[in-house]
Amino acid sequence: LRPKPGATVSMPLHWDEVKPGLTMQQFNIKNAVERARSEGDLFKGVLEKGIDLIKTIEKAKSIFDV
Repeated sequence: LRPKPGATVSMPLHWDEVKPGLTMQQFNIKNAVERARSEGDLFKGVLEKGIDLIKTIEKAKSIFDV
């Protein structure tokens, strides 16, 4: 929750939802629970397995010639 009018909340989105006109006021304490129920856990794939940080750093170094 944020201490702002409208009680907005942080909400993970599908990439196709990120477009012009998107506002934080669209996600609030009145619709957050229903959205989580309908969309499921959008972080599941990210947080479940994780990433190999060393491999990721090495890949970034090779891309940017560091």
